[in-house]
Amino acid sequence: MAGPLIVAIAGSPRRGGNTDLLLEAAAQGALEEGAQVEVLRPSEMQFSPCLHCGGCATTGVCVLHDEMEPVYGLIERLDGMILASPVYFANVTAQVKALIDRAQALWARKYLLHQPLSADGKPRPVLFLSALGSDARSHITSTRATVKAFIDSFDGQYEELIFPRVEQAAEIADHWTALPQAHAAGAELAVRLKIM
Repeated sequence: MAGPLIVAIAGSPRRGGNTDLLLEAAAQGALEEGAQVEVLRPSEMQFSPCLHCGGCATTGVCVLHDEMEPVYGLIERLDGMILASPVYFANVTAQVKALIDRAQALWARKYLLHQPLSADGKPRPVLFLSALGSDARSHITSTRATVKAFIDSFDGQYEELIFPRVEQAAEIADHWTALPQAHAAGAELAVRLKIM
């Protein structure tokens, strides 16, 4: 029997950076506990931003046909998610924000058509991983609000590991607890999903 499906979103446009390392550690922990991990890199995908055209309002389906189409399918099928993004100007990266905005179709399905993905009652935990150069509470709060709004569209349950004052590329590897914490969080997520 296949393990739980975890969608891992690598939100940084830079490979090998701090959030990439956090995501790799968490994904490895999940894999070791038998999860299936599907990695998405928005910065390497071709998709349009939301046009706010209203096309999804009556169907819950986006009218744009691009590389977001399989993402909707993954969100419908996922058991859990790991979303990793650095904080740029008090929010997730532009690539992640574009993906989030395209979740308008899921929002329409839930709030306009009353067809939430969690109609099956299945909890969908979402682990948000981030590193940011400052320790500004307002930057963390605004980023958290964006992620929570996104996962609300598919009834995700928010969890986080956020590491402030991490400025240099790959500096997180020198943090004395960050990567082990991320690994443990990914493993624990997979274990929980197996018994849900």
